[in-house]
Amino acid sequence: MRVFCGVRGAGEAPERALSVEDPCAGCRILSLRSETGCDPASSCVRTTTARHIERFFRTNPRLADMFWKDEYFEVRAIVTRYLSQELLGKMTRDPDETVRMNVALFLAPALLVRMMNDPDREVRIRVAARIPVALLPMMAGDPDYYVRHQVALRIAPTALLFMKDDADPEVRRVVARRIPEPHHLGFFSDPDALVRIEVLERGGPDLWTRALPDPDVRVRFWLAEHATGEALARMAEDPDPFLRRIAGRRLGNEIGRAVS
Repeated sequence: MRVFCGVRGAGEAPERALSVEDPCAGCRILSLRSETGCDPASSCVRTTTARHIERFFRTNPRLADMFWKDEYFEVRAIVTRYLSQELLGKMTRDPDETVRMNVALFLAPALLVRMMNDPDREVRIRVAARIPVALLPMMAGDPDYYVRHQVALRIAPTALLFMKDDADPEVRRVVARRIPEPHHLGFFSDPDALVRIEVLERGGPDLWTRALPDPDVRVRFWLAEHATGEALARMAEDPDPFLRRIAGRRLGNEIGRAVS
């Protein structure tokens, strides 16, 4: 039998693995080999190759319960797909963040509350993407901006009032886009130009006219491309020649349509 160094001995982590003449020697499921279709080179629970481990459990999902405490993190991460909710619940404090990320993916959403304060941001991001909406306010103050971003995307619009002063502009953009009217107007003078544009997206002629003196060219560029009526006519006189051309072309088309 071909020997390769990726095979782990029974109870060994991969860094301690050694090549042996028979890589299956000492395997605790050796007696089931005729049923499992094991092959150290393609479908094996003791290898260090993730796709071979995955193939083993895809073929033998009934054996997953035997390996949720396996020494190798890759095995524990892969078996999460096949475990009962009871066993997944016991893995929410697994020492490896990759394992916990998978637990957060397959654990029932209602049970994810116990993972909301996980030390790893990637785990909390997955939790925020799946936890019941009613529980999302409990994550609205997460220290990581992208976790809060996920919360802002899913939380009930009325609950966004508690996130309107978020420190991150990407989070405020989502809040400005989804918060009930007229609360979005509170972002009209936001220090970030992209947040102010979110307000203009929800506005109309009066709001567009108020935004004409905005010092940021990105805001005025939005106006040149989207404003109508008086706001568009005044954008055709903007100090920036590029914006004047865009607004002037659109203004000409608007006048042409009105005449015809």
